[in-house]
Amino acid sequence: MASSRVPQLIDNFLAALNAAAGLAGVKVVDGPEVSDTAATEFVVVGFDGDSEGEYEAASTTQAWAGIGAKKKNEDIQITCAVLVRKGSPAVKGLRDRVFEIFAEVEAVVRADPALGLPPPSVCAVTDTSFRTPQTSNGLEGRLLFTLAATPTRI
Repeated sequence: MASSRVPQLIDNFLAALNAAAGLAGVKVVDGPEVSDTAATEFVVVGFDGDSEGEYEAASTTQAWAGIGAKKKNEDIQITCAVLVRKGSPAVKGLRDRVFEIFAEVEAVVRADPALGLPPPSVCAVTDTSFRTPQTSNGLEGRLLFTLAATPTRI
């Protein structure tokens, strides 16, 4: 018996993102794997894209789903980011591209709100935050978001 649906949710989300035609050319990565590549556009699942951050991939809360301790309900929050590295000082084009990619990510979740998890699971994109840090390689656009799944039954 699984103790959490976190691994399944991350795997399902990665598979759905990789299959999305609207994300062709965008590198979809599992966790902190964005440094060793020539790619400039990413969707990162299980990492906020900040190499100096906390590296929190997911958090959950669990409670028994009734008397008898047979099943648990689990609420899951997966840390994710859209990351665009253009190396240009022009913020508008960078911002527009970050949000275009994010719209495709949201479309993936809307197409299958359970992301392959069993009922009564419902997933949604929540808690967004947009940043434009200046890096040694130029301006970077980073849209942090949470993929939330509630309630999942384990």
